[in-house]
Amino acid sequence: MRLAMLLVADGMMNILGATPNATKAAETFLGIELPDAVSGFLVSMVTDPWVDADTMLAAIAIDHTHLFRTVHRAYRLLSEMSPIHEIEYQDERDGSLDWIGYFLTVVPTDSYGTGEDYSDIVQAADSPLPFIHRAGNAYLDLVEFIHRTVFSHPSWGDPSDMIVFTADDLALLADVDIRSVRNAMGPTGNKPIRSFKAFQSDPDDERAYADPIDAIEWLSGRRGFKCGRLDAEWVNSGIPRSHSLAALGALAGMMFWLNGQTTEKMAEKIGWDVEQTRAWTRGRGLDAFAAKRVAEAAGLDPKAYSKQIAKLLKKEN
Repeated sequence: MRLAMLLVADGMMNILGATPNATKAAETFLGIELPDAVSGFLVSMVTDPWVDADTMLAAIAIDHTHLFRTVHRAYRLLSEMSPIHEIEYQDERDGSLDWIGYFLTVVPTDSYGTGEDYSDIVQAADSPLPFIHRAGNAYLDLVEFIHRTVFSHPSWGDPSDMIVFTADDLALLADVDIRSVRNAMGPTGNKPIRSFKAFQSDPDDERAYADPIDAIEWLSGRRGFKCGRLDAEWVNSGIPRSHSLAALGALAGMMFWLNGQTTEKMAEKIGWDVEQTRAWTRGRGLDAFAAKRVAEAAGLDPKAYSKQIAKLLKKEN
């Protein structure tokens, strides 16, 4: 963050030119006093082997900047892993991640006249600022999909609702190489994650999306996958307001997948085989009698879950 600010100040001084106002503007922006010899090539100070770069960077006053607040908020989102129902995903986007994306577009990627290239700071996917921006957005996509599933509308499951995760998103969420994700994705259903294109005109290797239920089930088996707790009371509060049988089936699976367990464990607790269990989480084979057994295994309210499934089945028939 400090180096990004230094690059912005560097560009500011070069735009204003070698004047006292340029120095004052940079000093105000950075919160430090600049050496007399500085004339618009600030970044060269931290690449000069004769300069203590760490001390120079540490002096930059960043703690009270909007940049720091937004990055720190994104860091807390990804490190604290609050319960999913406590995360206001649109507020997090508006107040943090969208700002980080904006800041990444305004940081110069070089210091004119020095020949140094700093594009990695804002462009390299694994550099800290781009990484936290990408990882935060992938996590909020997951959180938003869960919220929309808990309080599902009748058309939940339409193709437009399923445009959630790309292979890049899943690699970030699972903390694995993207090749591992691509190897698990395929359009025919013979791989763990079914993939599809938003538009048929899209090339096969472009913008391939993952079926989100397949994706969340797959994530549950990855060691690197971490998320906030899916609270049973919150899910129970949404059951009477859920208008999709498929969403209700998926929620039972999510109670396992998002709380550290897999489909195999779910099948074991219900007393079914894995394929029957997996079918239920995709909204197939639902009935009010079996719903009580599934809800008990998932830690949900059996009466409310069974009642809502019966209600929707009746409406469907």
